[in-house]
Amino acid sequence: MPDIFVADTKKNMGDGNNTPDNTQLSGSGMNGKQGSSKTISTGHNRVHLFSSLCKDPEDISFQNQDENEKVLLFIRKDFITNSKWIVVGAFLILAPLIFGSVHFIFLPERFSIIFLLFYYLLVAAFWYVNFITWYFNISLVTNVRVVDIEFSGLVYKDVASTKLSLVQDVSYSQIGVIRTFFDYGDILVQTAGTLDNFDFESAPQPESVVHLIGDLIGKNNVQLS
Repeated sequence: MPDIFVADTKKNMGDGNNTPDNTQLSGSGMNGKQGSSKTISTGHNRVHLFSSLCKDPEDISFQNQDENEKVLLFIRKDFITNSKWIVVGAFLILAPLIFGSVHFIFLPERFSIIFLLFYYLLVAAFWYVNFITWYFNISLVTNVRVVDIEFSGLVYKDVASTKLSLVQDVSYSQIGVIRTFFDYGDILVQTAGTLDNFDFESAPQPESVVHLIGDLIGKNNVQLS
């Protein structure tokens, strides 16, 4: 799996603005077009520990990156999607304090302490596995290709990529009050022929991302599915 966090970020990237078919990245869209009013507001162009979306990240590179290839978009699942396991983990931490007198009353004191330490070790492992699963599941859009890195359960990883020239269409779905309120949704990047499609699940600001990729591939008819 390409480790984007240790790859040489200082290697020569050229002018960093060349894209296929002379596509140019600008603050109001791609190809110098001003028609799209959708922009990605992500603050500073640096990826931090809890970043879910970053446009033109300054500190991201990956293995096998071409010399003149520039990362245009860094995407993770929206951080709000972690709330479920965070709440569950918090409840598990408090559970022994609430129910401890009931469950440990029949155990000798020394065994109760050992059991409690082992229990909290499992809770820490639960939090750790869920966090790194979110942290390392990323998608990248460069001026050359789309890269999707899937990481799960400490042992499974899959890296897929396709050239932008093979991308035929891009759309997104944003169903439900919570997704609409927090502005995240699923993005589908459709590729040509028998190539696998790319699905960016729970991506932040999906409409803006779809417009940006659509401009890159020269399609302005991206739709909400």
